[in-house]
Amino acid sequence: MQALTEQHSPFAAAFGKWQSLRKAPAWVAELQLRAFDAYRTDGLPTRKHEAWKYVSLRTLNEVEFGVAPVLLDIRDVKAEISRLLRPEYHNLVFVNGHLAGDLSDPLHLDGLIFAPIADAFESEASLLRPWIERTLTRGDAFTQLNTAFLGNGLLIKIAADSTLTKTLHLIHVNTAEAHLSQTALRHLVHVAQGASLSLVETHVTLGTETKVFTNSLLEASVETNATLKLSRIDHQGAAALHIGRAHVELGARATLESFCFSSGGKLSRHDLDVSLCGEGAEATLNGLYLTKAGQVIDNHTTMRHLVPNAVSRQLYKGILDGDSRAVFNGKVVVSRDAQSTSAQQLNRNLLLSDDAEIDTKPELLIDADDVKCAHGASIGQLTDDQIFYLRSRGLGLEEARRLLTMGFADEVLYKAPVIREWLRPLIAEEYFV
Repeated sequence: MQALTEQHSPFAAAFGKWQSLRKAPAWVAELQLRAFDAYRTDGLPTRKHEAWKYVSLRTLNEVEFGVAPVLLDIRDVKAEISRLLRPEYHNLVFVNGHLAGDLSDPLHLDGLIFAPIADAFESEASLLRPWIERTLTRGDAFTQLNTAFLGNGLLIKIAADSTLTKTLHLIHVNTAEAHLSQTALRHLVHVAQGASLSLVETHVTLGTETKVFTNSLLEASVETNATLKLSRIDHQGAAALHIGRAHVELGARATLESFCFSSGGKLSRHDLDVSLCGEGAEATLNGLYLTKAGQVIDNHTTMRHLVPNAVSRQLYKGILDGDSRAVFNGKVVVSRDAQSTSAQQLNRNLLLSDDAEIDTKPELLIDADDVKCAHGASIGQLTDDQIFYLRSRGLGLEEARRLLTMGFADEVLYKAPVIREWLRPLIAEEYFV
């Protein structure tokens, strides 16, 4: 019993405080209790679980994380994140998990309905309740924890045949005041038939020593002939801990274009689970992760082909430096009825240090006969011939390494037109100067 108590200690006290602070409707409170009980029963996963084979969660058990505070004075935050508040986007800013209206753009757009999820518990109960109840069946400890602390995040609905002219940008900022606390974020996105939405989710931390734990979950339903462009940027401080998941369901002829960029945090993991539920659905997943100085970045994708004539493509690339580690696990599942499936998956990695380590594990699980599926993975380093060629044309050693490394990253960056133009200078500034 003592060992069990110690295992659960990082969140038990915070859950009690969360319940006392939040006065959720009865049906939400009941789901939160069920979720926390489920979490307490199973505890956090260990390296004995296949999905966590390469990553230890010991650092999460070292601290008893509190509830992230509401920051009353946000003037300093605005200065710190000014370069993220881009005019070409609709910017919505969350500080320590709480929507900061003073930092966000006012949104009154035709075809867009959005509301803080806590406000929608009453008005959208018929939509939210079955959506949230379904997450209780997934058996994932972090999903259960996210439900237990449910209350921060947005409900976003795009009306049928509507298109937002600007990208919707959700900026999540953890400040130094949130040190040793945790934030659970839940975004629910519904793109109705024939509609189109471009959504960017950015996570940053102010203060390199700010140790915070973010547990985020995004769930999206994309209906027939609808399009979702989904980008995710995880660029937190060196001490931050982040577990993120996204579940996307695509209807007939629906399209998903996803880009996942990970560069920050002591430990960062993202699971992207896509279900192609309608014939003619098409999903393209691209990603880039950069690690250095003891970081661990862990990416998992699951592509579920459930119907015939659907297409999926994946390209993830990693650049690893110092004594850092990364994991890529890409799984493609083709069900028996999913004939004429086309699925491509590729993971490429560049090691800049002899101490860097990558575990890459592409998987194909195919039950159908008529399919066209392929996967591959590669791990390499910059070669002496490549560097010699550039130095012979007048470049210094570091400039030659920078040019080759950015060239490696550019192949996948150019597949992310929504964020490429401001992400590329950020990468160059942070990693290759």
